[in-house]
Amino acid sequence: MVTYRAISAKFILLIAITIVLSILLVFALLNESENLNLFILILFLINAVLLFQILIEFKSIKDQRIVNLKKFAEARGYVFVGQPQDEQISEFKKFKALSKSLLPMYMHKFFNLFIPNRNQTDGINEKPKIVTISTTISAGESSSTHYTQVYKFDINKKIPIFYLAGGHHFSLSNLFRTQNVFKDIKDLKEIDIQKFNFPSNKYKLYSSDKNIKDFFTKDFVDLLNDGLKKKKETIYIESNGRDMIFYIIFKRHTLTGMDFFINLFKVLIKSLDIK
Repeated sequence: MVTYRAISAKFILLIAITIVLSILLVFALLNESENLNLFILILFLINAVLLFQILIEFKSIKDQRIVNLKKFAEARGYVFVGQPQDEQISEFKKFKALSKSLLPMYMHKFFNLFIPNRNQTDGINEKPKIVTISTTISAGESSSTHYTQVYKFDINKKIPIFYLAGGHHFSLSNLFRTQNVFKDIKDLKEIDIQKFNFPSNKYKLYSSDKNIKDFFTKDFVDLLNDGLKKKKETIYIESNGRDMIFYIIFKRHTLTGMDFFINLFKVLIKSLDIK
């Protein structure tokens, strides 16, 4: 299976050469003389050509990503939608914690939606809907955009409402941001996670169900820890009472990674022994 190129050797080389030539150009401008005028002009023209080549290579990488995503969808029984409509992604917005953490007003975008093909014999519930969310975070005069892939499984049974948040060990600012996520979500309270054998420094659990301890099985906790050791990742899981979503915050996977996490999430759901 062909995986997408997150970056290419040519792209890195073009950027490296452009940086070196830009430094030479600045040096030449600071030491401007009649003998350097031609040299400056040549450097400027070369840099302009390199910048144009960088843009072309960047577009090529993005185009190849889309081609591979379409092949992935076709091979695995999905319909691929590059730019989904509002009604196609409305079900993702029903998850309150996801909405508060990844969907700030006017600062997010949904794209690259995978919809399971209903004609597949293994059934739509065996496959998640998958969408990518871009989240723009402002920091003073600058901003940065992060991409998160969200996997939504239709459980179609009544289950506890909860939010299992991973990744709290990354930074102090992330810890405070996640705590604020739940300020306005009614009845969602932090649960003492130590009694569930979750690594307390990596996960926090919030739920409106007093009997949430009966929902998580030992197999679930063991699989969560063992499966993610291979990837060295912690995940976020949210239930709205009927369906569940899984994601690694600010992470977009390769096609091989998508296969791995689809299978892991399916096994995790089965380990919960939902009846």
